[in-house]
Amino acid sequence: MAAPNSFFLGIDPKMYRHFAVITVGLSTVVALFANGDAQEAMAQSQQHAEHQAAKARTNKAKLVDKRSDSRRSGGSGGYTGRFGAPMDGGAAASGNSSVIPVGMAVAPAQIIIEVDQKALARMTPEQRAAYLRKLEEERQRRMEQGPVMPTPEQVSALAAQSAARSGSDEID
Repeated sequence: MAAPNSFFLGIDPKMYRHFAVITVGLSTVVALFANGDAQEAMAQSQQHAEHQAAKARTNKAKLVDKRSDSRRSGGSGGYTGRFGAPMDGGAAASGNSSVIPVGMAVAPAQIIIEVDQKALARMTPEQRAAYLRKLEEERQRRMEQGPVMPTPEQVSALAAQSAARSGSDEID
């Protein structure tokens, strides 16, 4: 049989105090977080009231709109400059907004021929010089030839090869 206990319901009074302290602490923390929003709203309201009072004190001068009506009645929503105009309208002089200005045109891509580093490592110095000279001649020839536009047959062949590599049955 268990030994008789002198505590009420067998619970030590220290446990009641610990429970009370923890409960009060948690309640305080929750109250601080819950009250923070109200304090922030009150501070914003006070700032707004101060701003309105300062505005009322300095509201002696009248503001006048001295912009010309021609700027406001523009066809592109009031935008008259080249930059900052909306992109969804025909803002160019010809009405075609897909024209690229001359200053923004991109030069043709540079021809780059990659060097096989593994092959270079196995070559003698004479072979390496001949290989690099041959690659430079090929690059020069391609630069003189200009950009190459593939034919529709070449494009369809490339698409078929791509579909075969990806495991697709048909070409998109």
